[in-house]
Amino acid sequence: MVDSTLFNTPEILDLLNLTPAGVDRYIGQSHFMGSPRVFGGQVLGQALHAAAQTVPLRRPHSLHSLFILPGNYRLPIEFEVERVRDGGSFSTRRVVAFQEGKRIFVMSASFQDEEDGLSHQKPMPSAPEPDALESGIARWRERAAANGLPFVPVPVDFRTTGDGDIYKTSTADSGKQLWVRAPIALPNDPLVHEALFAYVSDYSLLLTALQPHGITLGDPRLQIASLDHTIWFHRPFRMDQWLLICMDSPNASGGRGLTFAHVYDQQGALVVTVAQEGLIRMRGNSVAA
Repeated sequence: MVDSTLFNTPEILDLLNLTPAGVDRYIGQSHFMGSPRVFGGQVLGQALHAAAQTVPLRRPHSLHSLFILPGNYRLPIEFEVERVRDGGSFSTRRVVAFQEGKRIFVMSASFQDEEDGLSHQKPMPSAPEPDALESGIARWRERAAANGLPFVPVPVDFRTTGDGDIYKTSTADSGKQLWVRAPIALPNDPLVHEALFAYVSDYSLLLTALQPHGITLGDPRLQIASLDHTIWFHRPFRMDQWLLICMDSPNASGGRGLTFAHVYDQQGALVVTVAQEGLIRMRGNSVAA
């Protein structure tokens, strides 16, 4: 039985559905995620939604974004879409997000007609089935209460090996596997699933880059923030069916950490690849790699 107090899926779907505000302009709202800053995944999902409104007959196959300034969750976000090009089978869009007249985020996205072609993929690695793993959400709420912190519901269930905590970094391993699925049935509109995935994709990538160093999210020396984020959509998928996110961090240097993620459906198809580099600066005492 799903505990509905742990999840906010309908709220997030509403948040990703922007309000038109003129020609190729849209307004988005934000929600509290535990800090005054706007959650990066939210801006990703909203920017993708804005771009897709101008390309109704093509599906996104890639997006490349830069986080410029931290957004304020109390203020609306204005998204401006530039129609860079519409070709015979591809469309290119550029999206800029503003708050108080300042650019906080930019994204380039490419859309394509459905097309057959050559096909191969990296095989899905072995992983425990999601039904054999414990949901981590209830445990997050318990830990938040024990530390006097607010619990923020999430739009999808997260299941990992071990104790089910995606924020845990007390391991020397540079990789992590994570099952995700929305707890309710979602509409058949592909954009709902694509935008929700973009939102969810910002949850654990940077934390994977901390694992080899034993640095945890609450470390007072840690300054952490997303810098850039890329998503390649390979094959259709649904967020209300289990997806396995296989993350690995190949590098950390210069105060930055890089993480890649390959995402598979439960049948083993590679559906999405993600890359993110972020700030993982240690203030004060240095930490040996």
